[in-house]
Amino acid sequence: MIKKIPFKLSFKIFQWMLVLIIAFSTYLGYQFYQVTFRAQIIENQRFWVVAQLGQYRSRTDSLSFLSRQYAGSLNRDYLIKYNADKKNQSALIKRNANLTDSMAKQVSYPSTVSSYHPFSVNERVLLNRAVLADIRLRELEKSAFNILLTTKSATEKDKSIEAILYSGDYIRINLEIMTLINKLLESVNKRFQAKVGEMEIERAGLVYTIPSILAVNLILLLVSFLFINKRMNNYHRELKNLTVKDFLTGVHNRKYLMETGPLLLSLNNREQSLAAVLMLDIDNFKLINDHYGHDAGDEVLISFSHAVSARLRKGDIFSRFGGEEFVLMLNKVTRADAENFANELREMLAAHQVPTDHGEIKYTVSIGVVMSNDASSLNSLLKRADKALYQAKRAGRNKVVMIKKERFSAALSARVHGA
Repeated sequence: MIKKIPFKLSFKIFQWMLVLIIAFSTYLGYQFYQVTFRAQIIENQRFWVVAQLGQYRSRTDSLSFLSRQYAGSLNRDYLIKYNADKKNQSALIKRNANLTDSMAKQVSYPSTVSSYHPFSVNERVLLNRAVLADIRLRELEKSAFNILLTTKSATEKDKSIEAILYSGDYIRINLEIMTLINKLLESVNKRFQAKVGEMEIERAGLVYTIPSILAVNLILLLVSFLFINKRMNNYHRELKNLTVKDFLTGVHNRKYLMETGPLLLSLNNREQSLAAVLMLDIDNFKLINDHYGHDAGDEVLISFSHAVSARLRKGDIFSRFGGEEFVLMLNKVTRADAENFANELREMLAAHQVPTDHGEIKYTVSIGVVMSNDASSLNSLLKRADKALYQAKRAGRNKVVMIKKERFSAALSARVHGA
């Protein structure tokens, strides 16, 4: 039969399992992030290349429009704008159109440090053809501008300009550039989307793996939470018991009495009932320790505490006050009930025997009893109960002494004179 694994070992195993699963989940999450990030970069690269091609196409259309407008109106604003647009040529287009430039095969994307291929070999050929066609258009436009400067006859100017800027050759070259750019756009989109598709396939594989790992993590976290929470609750209870319980007898200690006793008195005051405070002391306890030993004395204290605790009602407080002195607070009792309870308790304990290694020990207790009133504080009740206990001791021990109703005339007189 397999022995039960110790708590510390099982907790260590559980911790390492959790660490390994979290580490593996983190790795998968990182891979998923990397794939998603790469796919996003590819998309951004595609958008950038497509935007550059779109700008180049728009530039060609704009130059053709501005050249015709200038030729028709001789407005120098069109010429200035034409020259500015002509200079504004994309470096990406220019470098990749040069088939002899090997450095143009790879460029750095503006927002990343990674390099990539913006155009394939076939796309660079198309781009080269488009740029050469664009150069031919610019040469035709330059020829038209030269005619404007050199020819004086307006009729000849118009005929020459029309023969150049509105000729079939000029229009054909424009259409050729548009066709080449459209083919480039189609090829670029298809190529980049294929790369994104590969990333999506890789990401899809991770998508099915990560949820199962996360589910395992959640289950482990839930189990660990319940497990640790249970242990922490046990530790909390044990720690709390150490602060409010007597370590030997298991009953409440003096700290608990001083914190909870005033609450019990306040409750009785609100409900116009009485509480009784009993001070109990084991008679001749020092002789028990001296004769039987301290171990036997501890057994007497434990047996005494268990016997009294068995008689407690809900709401009563029983605590060890110090040494062999104990305090019992009875909730909602009359004077007669408190006195009868104290005598029954005394008789029961006197008949009780404690078995020890040194034989059975019999003992008796002395009890001092006081009742609460509206002006009672716990400290004052404890002092009065201690006086009653002292009287029981002086009366021969194994006695119950109950202090009768207090006379408050002296206190009342002092208040009146003070007022």
